[in-house]
Amino acid sequence: MSLEALIVSKDKTAVAAFRRVLQANSIRVSAAANSEAAHKALTDKAYDAVIIDCDDLDGGLNILHEIRNVENNRKAVVFAVLHGKTTSKDAYDLGSNFVLKKPLSAAMISRTVQAGRGLIMSDRRRHFRCPVGAVATLKYGRKPAIEGTVLNVSDSGMAVLIDSKETPSGKIKVRFHLPGTETEVDGTCLIQWASAGKLGLRFVEMSPESRLELNRWLSRKIQSAPSMGNQPSA
Repeated sequence: MSLEALIVSKDKTAVAAFRRVLQANSIRVSAAANSEAAHKALTDKAYDAVIIDCDDLDGGLNILHEIRNVENNRKAVVFAVLHGKTTSKDAYDLGSNFVLKKPLSAAMISRTVQAGRGLIMSDRRRHFRCPVGAVATLKYGRKPAIEGTVLNVSDSGMAVLIDSKETPSGKIKVRFHLPGTETEVDGTCLIQWASAGKLGLRFVEMSPESRLELNRWLSRKIQSAPSMGNQPSA
């Protein structure tokens, strides 16, 4: 599941600078040198990040204004590149996540792209549901611990299959090993839904170590997934 970015600019120097940094951060790059090509690209395909040269491309500011209304890319992380016409406030008000001003430097681009990549990965971990199949120990109330099977897990929660006639409610403590690692995730969840022996759980408490390892594990899984697709909710 590689990350993809679209650069909307006719400034060859800026495009080359962004391309180098994006590719160094494992982000595939496409480019559009005019507004017409940009509109077609944004309508045809979803991108994780879109870099828009607002002031030096005819219609560039309009693309920034319209991008949040384009279904494919309304959630893309947007970088606005300015050159003396558009203010930072205007760019942020129009929905930009990051603002860079010309003249650009490699260090400036690198810092901003890395911050943007972190934002993209955080959002993916939150929505990505990774199939697991691990055995989990669940404990709620004063009842003995029971075992269940983790169906999928995300940054925000998990779905679990249990063999129990009683449907638990409220908070539940969970513990399971991430497949292929020695990491044990230990946390507390709230039960969001229950149906036919399945529980949808939302993480509310987790040790910093478990949180860090879960994030790392999910990031690796996201990177190796063949395509984004639509993941089922936990």
